[in-house]
Amino acid sequence: MRIAIAALALALCAASPAAADRFSLTYDASGLGFVPLGAMTVDANVSAEDYEVTATIQSRGILNLFERTNLTATSSGLIQNGAVHWQRYDLDHRYSRKRRVIAMQATDAGVTAEITPNYRIWGSPPTSDEQRRASRDPVSTLIAMAIDVGENRRCSGVYPTFDGRFHYLMQLSGGDIDHFRGGGYEGEVLKCDLAYIAVAGYEARDAGRRRIPEGEVWFALMPDTTFAPPVRITTPLSAGAANIRLASYRRARVDIELTATTP
Repeated sequence: MRIAIAALALALCAASPAAADRFSLTYDASGLGFVPLGAMTVDANVSAEDYEVTATIQSRGILNLFERTNLTATSSGLIQNGAVHWQRYDLDHRYSRKRRVIAMQATDAGVTAEITPNYRIWGSPPTSDEQRRASRDPVSTLIAMAIDVGENRRCSGVYPTFDGRFHYLMQLSGGDIDHFRGGGYEGEVLKCDLAYIAVAGYEARDAGRRRIPEGEVWFALMPDTTFAPPVRITTPLSAGAANIRLASYRRARVDIELTATTP
């Protein structure tokens, strides 16, 4: 029976070649519409079965006068029936002459996190084990959004997220089709409203983080893929807004065909 099932699976794979996309994206961040704040790069390998993403953020310009930041985050996991199931998340964050390293894993038993140095305060209330299990890491949340938008062509969904301490919801709504040109991409985008909803892990001094105004994210609707990477993210601030905009874009598509061979 097992041999028959394996043969059937191989036949299905041979009849339907698998495809993998590799995206190399860079973004520029600015405040007040023109003040440079930093740069972000995203390297993403996404197939129908799994994904692996590395994102880096480096502060620039006037932001370095207040808090120099250098951050690298990697995330990987499985994609099953279009649903993103994260498995590992690693963060290396250097800021203001400090450094924090986070290594998280999702297993059947729950979510484990190794944090160096560990947090002294976990908020009131702290994030529960149940909330951790129901969440994705921040990078996997972005991947889940991009896949949902690419498949469904609509802004809809609530995405529970856990980053090692904070538990929050990212919510997409609205939805207008527009045309975008910039950073090497030209084509349709879906403009979604983006809400950040704080849930657990916060304390009194995190009041500003709790009340982040609703922003907007534009997803690129590319042909021949169900992955819709963001090309623009806007978050309102007390004075002006912070804008993250696509600066360069490359996409490589690999078709993987499995064929049966006879020894």
